[in-house]
Amino acid sequence: MTTRKATSPPGKSGGAQAEAARPQLLAHPRTATGTRAARRLRRAGFVPGVLYGKAVKTMPVQVSRHDLVKFLHARAGEHGLATLRIEQGASGGSGGKSLEKPVLIKAVEHDPVLGDIRHVDFQTIVLTEQIRVKVPLLLQGEPVGVKQDGGVLEHFLREIEVECLPTQIPNQIEHDIAALKIGDALHVRDVAAPPGARITTDPESVVASVLAPKEEKVEEAAAAVTEPEVIREKKPEAEEAAEGKAPVKEEQKESAKEDKKEKA
Repeated sequence: MTTRKATSPPGKSGGAQAEAARPQLLAHPRTATGTRAARRLRRAGFVPGVLYGKAVKTMPVQVSRHDLVKFLHARAGEHGLATLRIEQGASGGSGGKSLEKPVLIKAVEHDPVLGDIRHVDFQTIVLTEQIRVKVPLLLQGEPVGVKQDGGVLEHFLREIEVECLPTQIPNQIEHDIAALKIGDALHVRDVAAPPGARITTDPESVVASVLAPKEEKVEEAAAAVTEPEVIREKKPEAEEAAEGKAPVKEEQKESAKEDKKEKA
C-alpha cells in the first residue's frame, strides 16, 4: 500500500497528464466496523475511513497510516487532491477488482492526546466542476510597524476559502505584509487570488493588523489624603468672659437683678 505517481504515455492530453501527476492512495474496503474493529486496524498500522460523494455509494475503507501521513505532509494540508484506488481483494493484497476515484480529503480526525490520525473522510469529486475549499494563508515578511516601531502583529485569519476546479487547488496563498504600519490592517479584499481560483471568503474579513506597542502602566498606590477632623473644645466661661463673650447664664442673672431694682 504505497503512495505513488502514475506515468503517462506519450500523446496524452493536458487533462490526462494532470491526472497522471495526481498522487494515488491505495485503500481497501472495511468489512468490520465499530469501535473494536477500528482499534484493531489502528494497532495494525491502518487508518479507518469512509468514502462518499457523487455517483458513489458510501463505503467504509481503510488506508495505510504511513501512506496517508506521507501524503498529508507532501500536500501541506488536509485538502489535497488524490486518486483513491480501492482494491476489492483482501487487505494487503492486490487481487480482485479495483475502483479508482478522484477524491478530496475532507476531514482528518486526530487523537486529542497523542495526535495520531484516528479517522479520515474521502469525498469523491468531478474534475470538471468547480468546488470550494479552504487553503492556508501564509503571511510573508515582517511589518515595518513591528520592525521599526515596536508594534504587535495580530494574525486572525489563517485560511481562505477559494472556488476553483479540483485540479487547480493551490497548496497555499502567500501575501507580503512588510509594508504594514502601526494601525494598518490587511483584509481579504487585499489578497490576490491565485490563478484559476476565486476567493469566496468575506472580503471585509480582517486577516491581520499591526497594533501599537503596549505601554507598561505602573500602578502607584496613591494614599488617600484626608484632613484630620478638628474637634473644638468648649472654652471655659472665664476665657469667654475675657474675650467679651459672656455666658448666657451670667447675662440672665444680671437681667434679673435689674428687674428687682426697678420694682423696688
